[in-house]
Amino acid sequence: MSSGLFISNVNDKNCGGVHSFYDEKTKQYSFLYPEITGYFISTLRFLDNQNHEEKFFQYAKYSSDWLIDIYEKFGNIIQGIDSDSKNNFSYSFDSAICAKGLLDYYEMSKEKTYLNYAKKILSDLNHEAINSNGSVKPFKDISTNKYLESEQVWYKQEGCFHIKIAIPYFQLYGISNDEEQLKIASRICDNISSYQNSDGSIRLHKNSQIINLHTLCYALEGLLYGFHVTNNKEYHKKCERAVNWCLNQIGEDGSISLWFNSKYTGKAAYPIAQLIRLMILLDKVNNNSNYKVHINRLYEFLITLHASNSDSKIDGGFYEEFYKYLFGWKKRLRVNSWTSMFALQSIYLYQNYENITFDEQINFLY
Repeated sequence: MSSGLFISNVNDKNCGGVHSFYDEKTKQYSFLYPEITGYFISTLRFLDNQNHEEKFFQYAKYSSDWLIDIYEKFGNIIQGIDSDSKNNFSYSFDSAICAKGLLDYYEMSKEKTYLNYAKKILSDLNHEAINSNGSVKPFKDISTNKYLESEQVWYKQEGCFHIKIAIPYFQLYGISNDEEQLKIASRICDNISSYQNSDGSIRLHKNSQIINLHTLCYALEGLLYGFHVTNNKEYHKKCERAVNWCLNQIGEDGSISLWFNSKYTGKAAYPIAQLIRLMILLDKVNNNSNYKVHINRLYEFLITLHASNSDSKIDGGFYEEFYKYLFGWKKRLRVNSWTSMFALQSIYLYQNYENITFDEQINFLY
């Protein structure tokens, strides 16, 4: 909120928007990111639940209004603002995360406008992007109004990460008691069978052996939330199997590679933060501390990417990752918005491990 990643100036036409990252080298902000703005609203609801502050409520409203303005202008949630090459596409995942943000602001404010826009976005997705088997078409070219798939990049293909899209449908079911929302969400979660390997790992795409830790965690977030709503034991079991696979991938420094069976490398903070949240929540639902020693190791790695700097644009945020170069590993000097949000929640859960409960905290998972 103090870094400039979030635009709080009411005189700025993009008030409420959140930048992707701040580049410490170039001293520039990346594009404004609607998906991440959705996460920001959810983060503010989480913070407001811990300690109510008017600022959380006001900023969540700014961001919600900014997302609604985008939806009204383009008829869709587009990927980015101030990045012309990205403005032609609307991603199903991004739209669902923005709908989740609007639902969270509705839960804070009880203002029906925000609920209605969330419903519109989710209805659009259901009718256009979600297939009868629970798979999800990845993106729409808004110039032609057609959904497409491309092997150009991983997020332009159907993938395990789309299982997280179930969360806003489950949440809308909880708000409206509309059984149709429950059916949609359950179909999406049931599609995990198309991705999970026999060893518990989760493929990025159905016909690929590549595993990406970030998208694996996205899938598990959808499943764990689904377990909370439906009490479907299979969702819980599949989460545990995947997490147990992850345990065997933890390196000496407490990190886990972002990529497996891939030409890409990286040790990223954001999936580690996601995994910490998932493991703590599983310990709570299982009423044991079986993952605690592993959580400690992951946490120690996570905080190596916590920024300490006299510059308020940087201080307190989280760097994105360590990347491989000729002489070893190097910190990528981008203070990343969603990494910071995921890390914030994982730190809270870690520091309050003994006192939290699954049933309360799962409602605030974003």
